[in-house]
Amino acid sequence: MKRALFIFIVSMLVFSCRQSNEENYVVARVNHEKLFIEDMKANFTENQWEELSKKAKEQFVQDWIKLAILAQEADNLGISYTPQIKNKIITAEKNIKANALIAQKMAEIKVSEDDLFNYYRVHKSQFQKSHKEYAVQRIFITDEAKLDEVKTAINETSFKDAAIKYSQENIGKAGGYLGFVSQQKINSELWNALTQLKIYRWQTVQADGGFYVIRFYDEKTVSTDKTFVEVIENIRATLLKQKQQETYENLIEELKKKSEVEISL
Repeated sequence: MKRALFIFIVSMLVFSCRQSNEENYVVARVNHEKLFIEDMKANFTENQWEELSKKAKEQFVQDWIKLAILAQEADNLGISYTPQIKNKIITAEKNIKANALIAQKMAEIKVSEDDLFNYYRVHKSQFQKSHKEYAVQRIFITDEAKLDEVKTAINETSFKDAAIKYSQENIGKAGGYLGFVSQQKINSELWNALTQLKIYRWQTVQADGGFYVIRFYDEKTVSTDKTFVEVIENIRATLLKQKQQETYENLIEELKKKSEVEISL
């Protein structure tokens, strides 16, 4: 039992020393100034540090060395101690502290699924997409040899009469009127042809084991609501920004109430 306890204590001491050594590990030294590993890590988040390559870490050390050399020379020349520079150093220190506080408060902000869906429900009209639709009229035949007859009939009579006489589709009996169609509801070859046509002009398209003579006689732009899934990330970014602004403003107001502020400008 005593031996087991002794081994445990020694193990803890070794671990503690190792951890202490890691924290006090000097990465670089410039004259009297040392860069410890923990000082280096402080410039990154935990995830950023883990993702940094060895080359990136080495580059950071080189950049820090250059900065240290320049800052030390500024001290040697007395530049660092002029009122203007001292005030800038004080301001920079305050900025770092303030940003650290703000970052901590921002990290506490959460956007729930209820927040996301409620925003979508209230602002649904903002999330719309538009698409084109064409009012289509067409003739379908399987015999290529009859294409010339169909074209002649269109020119000599009308598209409707030619559809009634030649089309092998059921809609042909009613003049070949298909009604308004969107890209999702029609063959891709036919849709591509429609987008290239001018109103009332027709074109022959080979598809579906036969030949279509197709045209459109009207067009419109239709707006539809985007789904919640389509816009969820945009909503998340919007809500997060709003909550961050509210958190910042509330923090300032709260701290002002606890502070004595006098302005003499």
